[in-house]
Amino acid sequence: MMKVGIIGSGMVGATAAYAIMLHKAASDIVLIDANEKRAIAEAQDIMHAVPFASATDVYAGTYEDLKDSNIVIIAAGANQKPGESRLMLMEKNAAIMRDI
Repeated sequence: MMKVGIIGSGMVGATAAYAIMLHKAASDIVLIDANEKRAIAEAQDIMHAVPFASATDVYAGTYEDLKDSNIVIIAAGANQKPGESRLMLMEKNAAIMRDI
């Protein structure tokens, strides 16, 4: 079937993974995050719903786990802080994209 990789397991990435699992759109979903513990926790939370929704394998991984993905979603990025301009936020997010 289809393998989906998601870089960034915050609210956007985790919600995307959950929606993909609910729609049975992938057989495998791998979550990657700079905070490895968050990726593991989000994957485990989603896996708890799998028996009720679909037979999707959801797990935390590394960039190496993306090699055979059919699609990769980049949901990583910084949140805008109070008083921070959109330009400053863009510079932070550009640095994150370079790291990815």
